[in-house]
Amino acid sequence: MTLSVTAGTAETSASSRNSKPTVGLIGVGKLGTAVGRLLEAAGYPLLAWSRSDSAERNLALSVMLPTAQMASREEILRADYLILAVPGPAAMNLDLSGYDGVIIDATNAWEPTDGDSPAGVNTRAFAQANPDLRVVKTFNHTAYTELTADARPAHVPGRRALGVAGDNEAARHAVARIVDDAGFDPVEMTLPQGHILEPDGPVFGNRFERADLQALVDASTARG
Repeated sequence: MTLSVTAGTAETSASSRNSKPTVGLIGVGKLGTAVGRLLEAAGYPLLAWSRSDSAERNLALSVMLPTAQMASREEILRADYLILAVPGPAAMNLDLSGYDGVIIDATNAWEPTDGDSPAGVNTRAFAQANPDLRVVKTFNHTAYTELTADARPAHVPGRRALGVAGDNEAARHAVARIVDDAGFDPVEMTLPQGHILEPDGPVFGNRFERADLQALVDASTARG
């Protein structure tokens, strides 16, 4: 799949006018708009690209994410972060050549939403297929409705935790800050440890606070 031009253009100087980095959304369905609304509320400039380039989609986006700007391939690849919010198999076919920011992979290869998927479609496989990209996995193991319902300010008791998996330490720390801004306690782990976030892992679809999720990460490390 190759990203293509959609209606409208993005202002490439968004980051320079805002203290927060620009986030590009690849996919603005239920998950993409849920994450986008959280980041919009936190003050992040948003760019968006959708596989469905229709007047209806663009109108809906203008209502759900009023500050987001539709972007062409060239424009969205200038974002500091790109959130992949498309089905896992589709993400494997995205052409992200030349991108030098951080990829936030929120995808899953999950039969209830994606149907039968080829074996081995996951974030580790995506990272191995794109060795020049800095890839961090998060936002994938929680229902989109729960993302918007469970977000809380920092330090609120009972705040929900989200896993943040990546092998590039600087990129992982940076994405953890975004997760915190979005309303969740980030729990960092390596990409191999991130298997616990996948659809067949113990975290997927379940609610954890920071200490309990960290305990799962530690247990995963102990098992090797």
